[in-house]
Amino acid sequence: MQNRTWILAADGNTARIVKGVNLLKEERQRPEEETFHTEPKRVQDIMADKPGRSHSSVGHGRSAMEYKSDPVREEQQRFVADVAGRLESYAANHAFDSLVICAAPRTLGDLRKQLSAHVRERTVAEIDRNCVAATTEQLIATARAAVFP
Repeated sequence: MQNRTWILAADGNTARIVKGVNLLKEERQRPEEETFHTEPKRVQDIMADKPGRSHSSVGHGRSAMEYKSDPVREEQQRFVADVAGRLESYAANHAFDSLVICAAPRTLGDLRKQLSAHVRERTVAEIDRNCVAATTEQLIATARAAVFP
């Protein structure tokens, strides 16, 4: 594990990649970071129109239709797919040798579905905890504890 270890911290709206971390020893140099962010949206912001009404099959009544999906969740899944695509691009360019993923449980599940085999084979640890707000030092310590228990 040279300086080509990256740490990804992600939730449904934010992702941080800490690049060039050496998990074997403490370093004074601050690693490079890259952050991706999408504005968190509420259902009211995404679905401004009401879902509509339908006629009952029996009688003269009408009732409101329900949404078929959770639009906020779909936005989060699109964001995770974008992050996974960026990681694949970096992996294809051999930018990192190993990856540690710290993600909120739901986001980690989404990432597992979206990550390519190329990225998954470089993943050395997965931590199901939201570490996006953690300091860089805390994030590195968490990754080090997961890789070297």
